[in-house]
Parts: sequence; structure tokens; C-alpha cells
Amino acid sequence: MKKAIITLMLAFTSMVGWAQKSNYTIKADITPMVEEMAKHNVVIDTFYLADYGSQKPITKKYALKNNKINIKGKVGKPQLAALELRMRITGGVRTNHIPFILEAGNITIKMDGHSCIVAGTPLNDALSGVTREYGQAHQDGDSGKARQLLRDYILKHRDDPTAVLMLTAMEHSTTNDAKNVLALIGQCSEEVQQHPTTIQFAQRLNTQINSPKEGDKFKDFAVEYDGKTTRFSDYVGKGQYVLVDFWASWCGPCRAEIPNLIAAYNKYKEKGLVVLGVAVSDKPEATLKAIKDEKIPYPQIINSQQIATNLYGIRGIPEIMLFGPDGTILKQGLRGKDIENKLAEIFK
Repeated sequence: MKKAIITLMLAFTSMVGWAQKSNYTIKADITPMVEEMAKHNVVIDTFYLADYGSQKPITKKYALKNNKINIKGKVGKPQLAALELRMRITGGVRTNHIPFILEAGNITIKMDGHSCIVAGTPLNDALSGVTREYGQAHQDGDSGKARQLLRDYILKHRDDPTAVLMLTAMEHSTTNDAKNVLALIGQCSEEVQQHPTTIQFAQRLNTQINSPKEGDKFKDFAVEYDGKTTRFSDYVGKGQYVLVDFWASWCGPCRAEIPNLIAAYNKYKEKGLVVLGVAVSDKPEATLKAIKDEKIPYPQIINSQQIATNLYGIRGIPEIMLFGPDGTILKQGLRGKDIENKLAEIFK
């Protein structure tokens, strides 16, 4: 009987020890972010934890009080999660995501300017450390060192969820870069490769590799809106130069480029230039309002959502491309003065 009691006590002690090892706390003071958002009439009112890949809630929603965040819970093995901050803005609600590793221990999130530093547990400390080194290498202008830091870190952490985040930070603007990142993904553990974030990222890389590049002919697509079907080929490949702006009403840099596009349209339309807007990832009513507010005179393809961006491997907007009379892509990534310089070269 005495032996059985001792066995039960040892088992109970073991269970208590495991429970303590699985406990986590997350603390943050987000006053800097709250004050910055308030300048733009944005109010942060709610927060919760969610799975980073599926975005499924891990905790209930908490009301933000005194700009402080304090969450407690239990977790098994470390997982990629996000602190979700719900923001009330004019016309709706948006959510800001702060990714981190949810693991046992005391996790702190500190606001540092426009970035967040997550620390206090082994994997979060490792992630913060390499992020600092990476940022310093870029600040020093040593992009080669920055790339190598990420590569070395990913290979060292190929079995844990921090590799998922670092993979998406790898440079992949060129086709060769994208192929190198895909090869790096292949060297990671099955768990890292099968994480939803990695799968989506790999799909984007493959799209990028196979998307049209400068010197390639355009790829056609069709968009339905207001009972009508509009094709990209209604404008491109018709014997004229076509300057295409992939944009959205909510995108500040997109709106900033519109005056440059209007100026190009007014200056070169008589010489045969066509300017075309393609609204992506935007509500049609918001697009139409922006067209009216900005007094855009050139035609638009509305409601393309992700059709155009997926087809052309566009990772960020605005993306402004120039197509030749036969539909060949002459230039990608045009911005600001480069638009006028390229058009002046053509229409001289």
C-alpha cells in the first residue's frame, strides 16, 4: 500500500512538473502602436492569439485595457502563432498580425519604433537575434552577409517553426533567387515543408518562376464585373504601347503613383500610348470611388482580385509594366521618374 502511494505521488509530481513546463505567459505594452494608430483615426480594441498558418483562434478574444496585453495558457510543442490586434478604422475592421513562436515560458513583446521584439524563450530569442544581425548587415550594405545569415539560420533550425518565418524572409525577387529558396525548403524537415505558410510560399515561388518576364509575351486573363467580361487582350497586343498599373484603392504608394500615370497619359496619348489600370484585391465600390476622387481619365479593369497578380507573379503593388505593340513586356517595376524616362526614350 505504501509503495502504491509513493508511486502515485511520484506520478502526480511528474504531472505537475510537465504542467509547469507547458505554461506560457505573454506580456506586452503596445502604447507606442496605439498612439501611432490614433494619429490615423485607428483604434485597437481587441486582441487574441491565432495559429499563424490557418489563422484559427488559439485563445478567446480579450478587450484591450490600458494598452496592456497579458495572456496565459498551456502549449505542447512550440508552434508558429500570431498576436492578432483588431483595429477599428473608418469603414470597417482590420487585423494586424505579430508573428512569434508560442512555447513554454515567459514571452515578452516590446515595441521598438515600427517593429516588435519578441523575447524571453529559446526560439523567440534565437529569432530576435538573427533578425537583429540581418538588419545590421543590411544597414551596413552587406546584402551577401544578410543572405548567408538567413541561410545558415534556416539550415541550423530546419526542424523547428522559426525556419518557416525565415524562409519567407529570404530574397526571392529574381527567378534564380526563387529557385534557390525552393531548394532550401527541400532541405528542411517535413514539418517545416508541410506548414501551411511554407506551402503557400512555395506556390508563390513556383508562380513567380513561371510568370511572364521582360521579353516575354503577355498572358491574357478575363474579369467579370457588372455583367460584363473584360479581357486583358482588349487593350494589350493591339499594336500600341500600353502602360499598365496594377493597383488598389487602399494602397498608399499606388495612389501616390497615379499623378505620374495621369501625366504620362496626357503627354503621350496622342502619340499612341494607352494607359490601363487593373484593380487588384479591392472592392469594386472602393475602386470606383478612388477613380472618381483621383480623377483618373484612363480605362480600368475592375474586380480582378487575385487573378492578375497570381498570373503575373506580382508580390507587391503598385506594379507598373510597359507592354510593346505586339504585347511583349518591355519593362517591369516602373515608378516615379522612371515612367517618364522610359516613355521619353520610346516616343522621342
